[in-house]
Amino acid sequence: MKLEFLRCAMLAVLLSLQTQAVFADSAEQVFASGEKLLAKADFDGALKAFAQAAKTDRTKPEYLQHYAMTNQIVGLRKRLATEQDAGQWEYVARGLHAFYVGQSLYAEALPLDRQIHERVNTAHSATLLAETQLVLNRNAEAAEVLATLEASKHTPGTRALQGLALARQGKTDEAEQIAKTIELGADSGPSMTYSLARLQAALGNADEAIGLLKRCFESIAPSQLDGYKQHAKLSPEFTKLVSTAGFAQVLETKSKVAESPCSGGSRCSNCPMRGNCPSSQQP
Repeated sequence: MKLEFLRCAMLAVLLSLQTQAVFADSAEQVFASGEKLLAKADFDGALKAFAQAAKTDRTKPEYLQHYAMTNQIVGLRKRLATEQDAGQWEYVARGLHAFYVGQSLYAEALPLDRQIHERVNTAHSATLLAETQLVLNRNAEAAEVLATLEASKHTPGTRALQGLALARQGKTDEAEQIAKTIELGADSGPSMTYSLARLQAALGNADEAIGLLKRCFESIAPSQLDGYKQHAKLSPEFTKLVSTAGFAQVLETKSKVAESPCSGGSRCSNCPMRGNCPSSQQP
């Protein structure tokens, strides 16, 4: 009798383990399909997939995290279409831009960035739009956006991007003239410095580009440093420098600034609403 009981107990355990394994495999497959749907900008489909994965296997926190993130994006997209307050609209739009860029959804970012720039028309909005256009190789469009920006609104960063857009079109003389007018101040941030480094590299000024990259890397938060370095390794402007000793050396540059309390999160770079984490949401 006892032997029969033990056999039944062992059988129940084995069946339970097999069921858990099946659920785990199913959740993993559903989660993977959600990632593919997200990469195609199918947000509703991705949301359903992440919700199913999170329900099926509650031991994987990333399933719930992806559900919460995508649920927030779906909500922001709906809110953007109806938001009447200009300040709130811009806040939501910039959050969506950050998410799209973080997920490499540039086709989604482009029309949004156009809307942002049409509404606010600032150096920052021009930069957002031009950067997206440059990623999509819409170089002439990027140059036009920056050429039509009022002179009083230009910054070293916008002028560097304008020069870069011109250099990509083979208009090196115009790009060089712009480069000569750019002076970085002590308060110029890493983004401006990086843009100028790209321009100098596009113009063939390797030493200047390497020096600016070093300055950029030293002035950026440690949590963002790897992202900049990865971008530099893949940027077409630095293609000819990647194999050089100088470029390899500059990639070893350490940040000289302290990490802020908010910027160290593993997923903060893709978070559209930093400080308002929806981790408590359940599918």
